[in-house]
Amino acid sequence: MRALIAFPTPSLNLRLLEEVLYDLPPLEGVFLHWHTHGVTATTAGMHSLLARRKQLLGPTTLSGASIQLLYECATNSLHHLSLPGQDLHSSWAVRPLHARLLRHGPTLSAAKTQALLPPGVLVHKTFSMTLAETLLLCTSVGPQRLTRQQLHTIAASLEMPRRTAKQSTVNPVTSNPVEMFNMQPGMVSPFLHPSHHTNLGALVLLPLPEQSEAQAQEVAISLSLWESLVLPLRCLRQLIRGYAKRVYPGVRVIELESEETRYA
Repeated sequence: MRALIAFPTPSLNLRLLEEVLYDLPPLEGVFLHWHTHGVTATTAGMHSLLARRKQLLGPTTLSGASIQLLYECATNSLHHLSLPGQDLHSSWAVRPLHARLLRHGPTLSAAKTQALLPPGVLVHKTFSMTLAETLLLCTSVGPQRLTRQQLHTIAASLEMPRRTAKQSTVNPVTSNPVEMFNMQPGMVSPFLHPSHHTNLGALVLLPLPEQSEAQAQEVAISLSLWESLVLPLRCLRQLIRGYAKRVYPGVRVIELESEETRYA
């Protein structure tokens, strides 16, 4: 086992961190245990492993608590999922979560991660934004940007004046993702640590573009810079809502309509 690495650092040695990751027991074993025995059967050794991952990898990985709760919420979403027109009895469609882990090279942007994913899988993308002085997390899939109408809709949902839409900044320099969310750029997501408190004002769910629904069936959610959990695209919103309700129930969740979305 390699020595502990201090975080954050001005520049991350991703190659060294990748070696640290592959020195650790793989998440597939943890997920298989949960699949067989249930999340409540987590052992002290598994808690130690997940804590060790976070200690060594810092903001390049979700916390153990986030991974465990994400697994639980994803299992619930898959259980209630109905995909019209698809054969739910195929082994690929119903594969368990330990068979849905995907390893890839490290990137610090959703666009670069997308280039590493298999055909038919879209990257899950999240960015922070300030509207006036309110901090927001906006999340969806693929290359999207907020339209003026969407900004007006968000402002109205937060009972802000219409002119507030002009006071928006994407990825503001005042909101360092490591300091604000304990996540490295490229890792920012709505799956925050259950005990991590931020001044988040709202979570905005951007719609799934119609183009992506026609071309892709799955979405890759980052567990670390090197690991993604691949889930059916149709369960993404339910998963995020379920997680947000458990972790930050007081934060407003705003869902935007599909006709208001356009590609960047």
